[in-house]
Amino acid sequence: MKKIFLTAITLSFSWLILTGCSSDKVSNETAKNREATSQPFTERNVEPSDGTYVFDKASLLSAEDLRACSDYAGWLYENKLINAAVITTNDLEGKAPYDYAAEQFSEIYEGKGSGLVVLINNATNEDIVYRTGSCLVNIGQKTADNAMYWATKEIIGGDYRSGIMRLLQLGEVCPEHMIDNSQVFAYEDIQPIEKRLSALKKDVTVLSTRNGSSISNEEILKTYYKRKYKDEKGIMLMLDINTKTIIAYSDEKLPDKLKKELRSANELAARDDYIVAVNKAIDLIE
Repeated sequence: MKKIFLTAITLSFSWLILTGCSSDKVSNETAKNREATSQPFTERNVEPSDGTYVFDKASLLSAEDLRACSDYAGWLYENKLINAAVITTNDLEGKAPYDYAAEQFSEIYEGKGSGLVVLINNATNEDIVYRTGSCLVNIGQKTADNAMYWATKEIIGGDYRSGIMRLLQLGEVCPEHMIDNSQVFAYEDIQPIEKRLSALKKDVTVLSTRNGSSISNEEILKTYYKRKYKDEKGIMLMLDINTKTIIAYSDEKLPDKLKKELRSANELAARDDYIVAVNKAIDLIE
């Protein structure tokens, strides 16, 4: 079976193809470089997930493999706040692979949040990794290409589980504490904030988003908090780029300084100083 491997991304309202080359046309030098930089694939042990994240329309996966992929995608959904999905299909319904993947993301997640969709496409043999939000900002081109190269070899060999899991594990590149669904922060902006959040005594997550729905920011923040801290305790900050505001939530008592002085961070956000605003809010927790 010949496979073409592609990675697809979305930026604002544009859909872009990053790579597109036949697996049997990769140059010897390119293959050599990728083999030199490839990391061994390792299975992950995660808790069983209740959600549905794998849609095996082409019936390629055994029940055990489907469960393993679904549990891992569920782990990404809760721990990394990534809207992950795996779709296998024999029919693109007349669409291009990247359009089909984007449409599926819209159907499953209403096109919201940070998305990572793995499309195993047996219709035209062009497999896709579709990414948006935090996945777009943090998963680099070389990293995505390398994973797709090795996943394609596994899939061609009939090991769909390893290929799919390898592609899903691109989500591990994304930060655990600085979640930029809004795509307003550059990679270079996110890394120092993530490092700072990781060093805090309390578990703190910053969510940057653009709330264009009728649901209040407070409700959205609580939903994300319950998702991330289902069995744990922490603090979550939410920056809404649309309203230029920052709010905070925890099931526990918030630090008094944070409650009293969060307005100073909001004043910075109102001036579009988002990096300074987020760091100011973190100051109030330390």
